[in-house]
Formats: sequence, structure tokens, C-alpha cells
Amino acid sequence: MSLPVHTLAVIALAGVVVFYAGAAGAAAAEDPDWPCVQRLMPELSPATVWGGPPVDDAARGWRETPAIRDLVLRIASRRTALEDGEKAVTAFARTLGGEKDAMLTLVFAGLFTTIDQERSRLLSGIKRYARGQRRLASRIRQLTADLGAAPADGTPQSAARRRQLRERQVWDTRIFEERERSLQALCEQPVLLEQRLFILARAIMAQMDE
Repeated sequence: MSLPVHTLAVIALAGVVVFYAGAAGAAAAEDPDWPCVQRLMPELSPATVWGGPPVDDAARGWRETPAIRDLVLRIASRRTALEDGEKAVTAFARTLGGEKDAMLTLVFAGLFTTIDQERSRLLSGIKRYARGQRRLASRIRQLTADLGAAPADGTPQSAARRRQLRERQVWDTRIFEERERSLQALCEQPVLLEQRLFILARAIMAQMDE
């Protein structure tokens, strides 16, 4: 026997809300807006990926050299394959003379700054997304409560009201579920940026050792 549509909607909502709470549970103590299973690191440090010269001064000067600025923007972009980014670093290093280490430090400083800024924007976007999901879940819970309290006396007015509430409940639950399916991909984006930074930082340091 098939279940009524409104019953299926309630079951679906219960499942996704439990999943949503569980996925965020580990990080909620740190930031209640963080919905991802991945641990939240609000900030990155160059020291976690970089073993070369200090980058404090380089962080302020990398934009002043057009070739470095262009290289940084190219390899930091997610549209550039990592393999192509590594090749670009190698090709650039071959053009350098006695100041190779200093120039490559500028490249890393620019890469770190650019990726860190993009990552911060992603984190903010994910938190906004999570807040939207919480608001939507709250609205669905209220619709469910309203549906449970709505008279079921068989009158046309009551039937119309219950039908309206049920349709809104099912529709909002569907939207919630679709957005929840997109959340995993969103949560992976900061991790992919961190991986890009790590791999390219290693490629830059490898050129210093040659």
C-alpha cells in the first residue's frame, strides 16, 4: 500500500534534517553556521605548505612584476589543470637567473594570497547557504505543524487549506533536498583549493632546489 504524498514529505523532511544536523554536528561547536563534515579551518597559514624563504615582504610585492602577476592568476585559477600549473611554474623558473629563489618566493606569495582570498569567499558562501537551509527547514517544520493542526472536517474550505499546506510542504521539502545534494560539492571546494595550494607550493620549491 502506498503512503499519502504528505506522509512521504514528512518522512523525507525528517531524513534530510537529521542528515543536515549530523553532518554539521562535529563542527557546530566551533561555528554553528558551518554545515560540512570537513573540519573548518577559518584561516590558512603559509607555514603549513611552504618551506621556502619568508614571504612577509613578498606578500606585498608580487603584484609589481607583470610576469609574476600573470603567472599567479593563471595557476591559481581552478580553470587551469594542476598539471598545466606545474608546467607553467617550471617554464617560468627556467627564465630566471641569479634571483630565482626571490622571484619564486614572490610567485608563492601571490599564489597563497590569491587562493586564500578565494577560499575565504567560499567559506562565507557556504555559511550563507547553511543559514538558508536552516531557514527553509524551519519553514517546513512550521508547515508540518500547521498541517497537523488544520481542521479535517471534510468541508471544502478545510480541504482546500490542507491541500495548500500539503503542496507547500512537499515543494519546500523538495527544494531542501535538492539544495542538500548540492552542499557536498560546495563543501569540497575549499578542500580542492587547499590541495591546489599544496601541490603548486611543492612545485615552486622543487624549482628552488634545482
